[in-house]
Amino acid sequence: MLVNLQRAQKLMKERQLDGLVASSAENVTYVTDYASWTMYTFKDIEVYGVLSQSGETALVLPIDGIDFIAQRPTHASRIYSYGTFHLERKPGVELDGAPARIVELRKSSIHRPSAAEALKQALTDLALLRGRVALDEHGMPQTRWQSITESLPEISFGPAGELFRAIRMVKTEDEVRLLRRAVAAVESGMQSAFAGAYPGMIEAELERAIRAVTVLLGANPGHCETSAGARGAGCFPGSEEYRLQRGDVIRSDCGARYQWYWADTGRTAVIGDPPRQLETYYRAIRAGIDALLETINPGVSIARLSEVAIRAVRDNGIPHYQRHHVGHGIGLEMYEAPLLVGPGGSRDIHRLGDADTVLEEGMVINIELPYYELGLGGLQIEDTLVLRERGYELLTTAGREMRRV
Repeated sequence: MLVNLQRAQKLMKERQLDGLVASSAENVTYVTDYASWTMYTFKDIEVYGVLSQSGETALVLPIDGIDFIAQRPTHASRIYSYGTFHLERKPGVELDGAPARIVELRKSSIHRPSAAEALKQALTDLALLRGRVALDEHGMPQTRWQSITESLPEISFGPAGELFRAIRMVKTEDEVRLLRRAVAAVESGMQSAFAGAYPGMIEAELERAIRAVTVLLGANPGHCETSAGARGAGCFPGSEEYRLQRGDVIRSDCGARYQWYWADTGRTAVIGDPPRQLETYYRAIRAGIDALLETINPGVSIARLSEVAIRAVRDNGIPHYQRHHVGHGIGLEMYEAPLLVGPGGSRDIHRLGDADTVLEEGMVINIELPYYELGLGGLQIEDTLVLRERGYELLTTAGREMRRV
């Protein structure tokens, strides 16, 4: 079970809520473990995960979603389906395994013609029809929010987006296990690609090599910024024209999902010997990462982390260093709260948390201090860790040296 039930119940109690309704793909997965690709692909499909203060859960999904949970069961206490999807059965054939479970689930789930009717039934059965419920606004247009709230006047609705972010900041061990697998897949792909790099290699082949190994290890590749030489200063897609040269520094920042949980990892390599200035700058950002690791602990504010990291980089070789954030939470989304910003940090792109946020045991954090200089190149170190009672556990395992290949 992915949801941090104890934390969810605590925060719901503080806000005097009887229940939560998830509507975004990530929040539905979090509440129910349902993660069909259709929910993540077709944004107009309505899927809901309901969590009551008692800990009971309900999943509302289109009838074709039954196929997914027949193979990968949900932890939802109750299942409600809606809509039409034609599925025939050959007469006289005895079914077993997932096909047999499809038949069973189609019979046992409560079916309604529409998503709205199925959601109302779920709220009724979980004794939430006359309660105070937070409804996830992040997974629906405003018109759908209005339709739901107007059709259920008995319920006192409020927004749930920020509450879900607050709950999801602290991970369960089941979540950490999935994150660890995602990190291992991306790191293996990146290190394999570095090992195979050579002068004359087409830059885009690096990205393809990373993706190939990532897929072999069961993860679904996401972003993959892997550029060499002066091109490393930009967040470019891999070039089919540029060929690697001796002295090129390779900056790689790649991500992937393992069972819907993200990795986001960064490392730097060089073919031969790097330019002296980039070598100096690399020592500076590594000093910043080391300072972060010496400081990070439950109870430390994210403003303190930002201050320590940027000062260390400046003191060790990049006096002009600036960074809008020095890390971020990670989980079902690649960027989750908290965003590690200082008092002067920028939240104009990623609006997640504030400088006063204090780290808690169980948070999974990415720390990063990349450097980009047009005309020179780019550098990257990005690690993932989980905060423990005292200190942290690194999920990334690759060395932080600039790897020579």
